[in-house]
Amino acid sequence: MSMCCFLFCRKLAGRVKKLTRQIELLSQETSQLTVRVESLESQVLTGLTINPELTQYFEVRTGQQVRVSTTFVTLEGIVLATAEDGVQLREASGDLVLIPFANITSVQ
Repeated sequence: MSMCCFLFCRKLAGRVKKLTRQIELLSQETSQLTVRVESLESQVLTGLTINPELTQYFEVRTGQQVRVSTTFVTLEGIVLATAEDGVQLREASGDLVLIPFANITSVQ
């Protein structure tokens, strides 16, 4: 085998390896996007909004007083529980309130 052929084969093998790695990365990205699309489709069909930032915000404040503004009213209460699509508060009156994340406009 000539030196030229050897160098060409080596260069080709390097290119194939690089393209194979790019395909693997694109495949992973495609899988992640598929999961996200399925989650969004589910949210649209059920009307339940998943918001990881709000989930974390309320989980950290479990047992603490918060003020939540919704599209209809502003509520104050103690955070009792957090789900992936909403939060449960106990108001000063003792009433339990479930607030879907889709209705929350601001929190304090």
